[in-house]
Amino acid sequence: MKLPAWLNTSVLMFLVALGFGVAAFIGAQKYLVAARAEVEEKWRARYALLEVVVAASDLPAGHVLRLDDLARREMPQAFLPAGHLVASELEPLLGQQLLISLSRGDALSEAQLSGHGGQALASRLQGGTRAVTVPVDEVSSQAGLVRPGDRVDLLLAEEQALEAERCISVTPLLESLVVLATGQYQVDPRRGADELLRNPVERSVSYSTMTFDVTPEQAQQLALALRTGDLIPMLRGQGDLEPVALQPKSNVADGCKNKSAEAPAAPVRTPKVKRNGHSIELVVGGAAETKRSEHWFPSK
Repeated sequence: MKLPAWLNTSVLMFLVALGFGVAAFIGAQKYLVAARAEVEEKWRARYALLEVVVAASDLPAGHVLRLDDLARREMPQAFLPAGHLVASELEPLLGQQLLISLSRGDALSEAQLSGHGGQALASRLQGGTRAVTVPVDEVSSQAGLVRPGDRVDLLLAEEQALEAERCISVTPLLESLVVLATGQYQVDPRRGADELLRNPVERSVSYSTMTFDVTPEQAQQLALALRTGDLIPMLRGQGDLEPVALQPKSNVADGCKNKSAEAPAAPVRTPKVKRNGHSIELVVGGAAETKRSEHWFPSK
């Protein structure tokens, strides 16, 4: 077939190149539109506004957070610190302690708070109560299974040596004490179970002390008991607040009694009255028995 005179090889090559160019242009346009949409989506997500918890005023390090110290504010996600706290997490922050100072408007994060989600210990003491820490071992801590928020009763075990007998007594000391902390670990009792589930590593942490919430009078009892004998914590069931009327027990039938307290009192010696004059001492009797007497003569 013979091509028209105007359709020579050059024109044909031009038309083919033009077709490829149009196809390339359309493909490039589609690619650029898709790339632009992807970039816009990334930037939109990066700078999307998120309502977070911020400091309502300048707060110093060590400050215990209250409701008036916190506020909600929308901020771009790109400017938020790692571990930032959203507005829905405001209430659990109350009572926690700041590790660093914050300026007004700074977003709060988990790294800025003490206790890994737990409250500052001082903020959990209410109504004039005190925190007292006592030593425990693996047995008295129920193999490390007693956790903050639990309640325990305390027994006092004493040992005495009575003549040739070894007397051991166990006396009820205090009831239904709240465990504030085990070792250095503490959580808010209202969130204790949930937090332990979220942090399973904490469940296997051992400790050698327990901290209790007590009154000043109970703190005195604990201080005396720690120097008298050994404390034995007894874990209570959840919600069990019933008092228990326990009586002291010992391995001796009549109990451990202080024999020295039962011994007769030593006679009281009356001091001699100083007298004026001179005296003569008379000794009457023989070798078997003698009697002494003293006779005073006043000075002239």
